[in-house]
Amino acid sequence: MNIDTLNNQIRYLTNQEGKPTDVLIPLTIWETIIEKLNLETTEQNDSKEQLIADFKQSLIDAKEGKTYPLEELWEGIDV
Repeated sequence: MNIDTLNNQIRYLTNQEGKPTDVLIPLTIWETIIEKLNLETTEQNDSKEQLIADFKQSLIDAKEGKTYPLEELWEGIDV
């Protein structure tokens, strides 16, 4: 599955001002992402605490607008 196909399946939720607030993706894509993440974390032997810390930092980065284009995030992921 290529990035154009993924973009066509992803839906964005917006607030009253029209700003994106959430993303809806098909369950099959989500399961693939989780599977890939599990493989990566197993391979890296990250501790649960480190994963939680990384997730918290990701949320902070997102709130501060430190985001990446979707195409860049999907590089190297074969769905």
